[in-house]
Amino acid sequence: MDQHENNTRRNYSDSNNRDHSGSNRGAHKIWDSVQERMRNSIGEEMFGKWVADLRFVAEVHDKAVIAVRDQVTLGRIKRDYERAIRDAWMAEDDKQRDLRFVCWKRAPKSLLSIVEDPWAVAETAEETVKGAAPQMTFDTLIVGPSNTRAVESGRRIAAGQAPAPILFISGRQGVGKTHLLRAIENEALASGSIRVTYMTAEEFMSAYVQGAQERDTRALKAKLRNSDLVLIDDLQWIKGKKGTDQAFFANIRAVTGQGGRVVLTADEAPGDLRGLSGSLMNELRGAATVAVEAPDDEMRAAILRQHEAMIAESDPNFVLTDEMVSRILSRVRGPGRELCGVLWSLQTESCFGKEPITMEMLDTVIRRQAGEMRPPSIDLIKRAAAATFGVTKSNLESASKAQAYVYPRQIAMYLCRTMTPKSYPQIAKYFGDRDHSTVIYSFRKVSKNLKSDGELIRDVDRLTEAIHDMQAGGAS
Repeated sequence: MDQHENNTRRNYSDSNNRDHSGSNRGAHKIWDSVQERMRNSIGEEMFGKWVADLRFVAEVHDKAVIAVRDQVTLGRIKRDYERAIRDAWMAEDDKQRDLRFVCWKRAPKSLLSIVEDPWAVAETAEETVKGAAPQMTFDTLIVGPSNTRAVESGRRIAAGQAPAPILFISGRQGVGKTHLLRAIENEALASGSIRVTYMTAEEFMSAYVQGAQERDTRALKAKLRNSDLVLIDDLQWIKGKKGTDQAFFANIRAVTGQGGRVVLTADEAPGDLRGLSGSLMNELRGAATVAVEAPDDEMRAAILRQHEAMIAESDPNFVLTDEMVSRILSRVRGPGRELCGVLWSLQTESCFGKEPITMEMLDTVIRRQAGEMRPPSIDLIKRAAAATFGVTKSNLESASKAQAYVYPRQIAMYLCRTMTPKSYPQIAKYFGDRDHSTVIYSFRKVSKNLKSDGELIRDVDRLTEAIHDMQAGGAS
């Protein structure tokens, strides 16, 4: 045994024999706390996909060694999560030890000689159930117009009532495809009679490339072909990978050929995917397809309240007012993932419930995520007002005193004053070259009535949201 191996063995032994309390808290316990911080920081979906599978394995030369299954995952960790993991570790470790990330398949012999495979556990149904993402179930999935068909299809698949051998679920990032796939996994495993394999397309690609390099892909084939239900997330990652594409086609054809079922997700529908082989595209065109659209505002509000309740389980002081929820919905136009990102950032900003959440704190978090919102142009406000109230820009600019035109005109003038840096005379010029006193009157009237007029409050909110929507769509 060489000196380096002796040092490695001694350091590993020391790290496991230290007192697990106070400043000498063991590295294993610290890693558990780091993972919990990461779960709260990046959310259950991304945590389950990338961080949950990492393993603390040893302490070598005062560095905590974190094992990663494969090179693809290591690359993603280093690109997207390494800094956050290091920050979380430093926040927990009084000794401020450094971290070292190691691809387990390329780990040095000195490490392999003293540490067993950290993932070497019996792959029984019970273990798989424990490993499945616990919060990603049908019970925690918000269902509405955007995903009803996909959810019903998923439930049928989980119950063994698949209408077709392959189900293809498409939708933009963040709309809940991974949650749905994990819900299918959890439901199917709970039956105890279905063998299930869940993989991301990146994991499939990594396993295939590793097997091809070793000239032995039998383990990957056995894992997939011994399953009754195969779930593959983010299929778009294998576009343009010819060898991986062919291997993927062969495996899913083998699964369905023996009576198994396959569920695939991707950011695009089969007909819009480019860079796949003709044989795989033909297979996908024969799948049952269903789309998951962006959630509507009612669903988005339900998502916010659901995740607020989840966070409050550990941080009871994490409470959002209705005004805060409305602010998030109006400023963050993305799907569920972006909404949850605001809450997780807000949890961190409040020092995990130690400080009360304020509107100023929320605005700070939103600015960091969405960036500073540029003031809209007066022309954009007029276009939004015309669309919101069913009038034309000419109506808003006209001298007509009909209430159908005066009411939206006054609200538009009010928002021009509050949302832009323009002066009263400048705003008046854009509304039929009026006298600036008309704008002053409109601004004061709306400001006063907003204190008690519920209908006016709703209409101002509606127009404000329409303006934000147009800005998010690139209008100026």
